[in-house]
Amino acid sequence: MSLVSAFIQRVLNRVENAASRAQLRRLRSAGSGIVLGRGVKIEHPECVSLGDRVHLNDHCWLSVLTENRETGNPTITLRPELRIGDGCYIGRFGTLACINRVTIGRDVMISDRVFIGDATHGFARTDLPIRDQYLTSKGSVEIGDGTWIGIGVSIMANVKIGRNCVIGAGSVVVSDIPDFCIAVGAPAKIVRRING
Repeated sequence: MSLVSAFIQRVLNRVENAASRAQLRRLRSAGSGIVLGRGVKIEHPECVSLGDRVHLNDHCWLSVLTENRETGNPTITLRPELRIGDGCYIGRFGTLACINRVTIGRDVMISDRVFIGDATHGFARTDLPIRDQYLTSKGSVEIGDGTWIGIGVSIMANVKIGRNCVIGAGSVVVSDIPDFCIAVGAPAKIVRRING
């Protein structure tokens, strides 16, 4: 690496670190030892709480919306709440979408390219493109302490995943998973209970 390239890289790292610190200052609450990777984006940080030692890896996106819009109708004010507990890790390109409530417990390990969302796009109206319709939420998402979410998993609205669960790679979770279970598939089904 040339001296010029090394210098440019150091400058870019400092700018990115400053941007990360600025995002943390705007959070509803922030613990100590938080690590934000490159390109982390937190929308409406005033609605986000991060515990101690949370690690959001490169290009994570916390997509939090405070307004719900539909063409030709009034804007609806939302009061979303996104909480990530102590010691959580979220892998690269993870997306957490929240218009209602998403709660991640302590020491949860979330692999790369995972989607967790408490809402879906409305599609009932045929006179409007889907992107121009209200979002809807069937309910909150909750993930219990110590759980591991495999690579490429999607966790949909109105789902509670218990403590110390394993959700297999590529699964789509649309219903509750109790504590100490392994679930796989689309839709995810319990294939084994973890005996202590």
